Amino acid sequence: MNELEIPFFMDGALRIAQGKGYRAGMDACLLAAAIQVQGAKQVLELGSGVGTALLCAAWRNKSASFVGIEKQSHLAKLAMDNITRNQLDNQVQVKQGDIADLAAIIARDSVDHVFFNPPFQDDASKGNIPAKGRDTAFVADASGLGVWIAQGISVLKSRGYMTLIHRAEYVDEILSLLKPVCGDIHILPILPRAGNNAHRVLVRGRKGSRATATLCAPFVLHENDKQHTDLADAILRGKQALVF
Repeated sequence: MNELEIPFFMDGALRIAQGKGYRAGMDACLLAAAIQVQGAKQVLELGSGVGTALLCAAWRNKSASFVGIEKQSHLAKLAMDNITRNQLDNQVQVKQGDIADLAAIIARDSVDHVFFNPPFQDDASKGNIPAKGRDTAFVADASGLGVWIAQGISVLKSRGYMTLIHRAEYVDEILSLLKPVCGDIHILPILPRAGNNAHRVLVRGRKGSRATATLCAPFVLHENDKQHTDLADAILRGKQALVF
């Protein structure tokens, strides 16, 4: 695929150019499906890439305003082009910048909902690292997951929500980082198919809440024949939200 080849998302409602290098897929779509906001809320995505999750979430929440932060200039440019391509300029914008310097871009305590899909591998020496251009989407830099969460919390309003998707083995670290500042934490294990262990988790917390955590019933992606379950198919096509 080159930058002129444009796959469809939300059952063909969105056309999002992915470009060379990392291409968003299942995780971005699941994350977007988990974002449900009521009314004219301010929503922020950290590390928005070419805007796949950002645009899918905006398409699902047409009354809300969305901002994406992207460090890499060529990806930010593609995201801006994708916003215009889908005629969402009045609802969505992308700002180039580093999340480690988020205070210079987004005002503190100003956002109703923060979401992100952070780099999944925290050590480039572990192997299986994608080629240049995809690596920053998979390999965390010096900031680490703690900075992603801390920076997101810093711009989040009191009682606002944070949602992220990550590898299942990171759930302990995610909870340890969220619990000092968030309650009402919901954890959704995502299974490739029934009988498998979870390979991803979606986690949502509420800033300033003291409510207890909830471990939700798992979400199963595939039937045994490798087809999506009916629920997964409806969610990935934008016909249903991922409620947990």
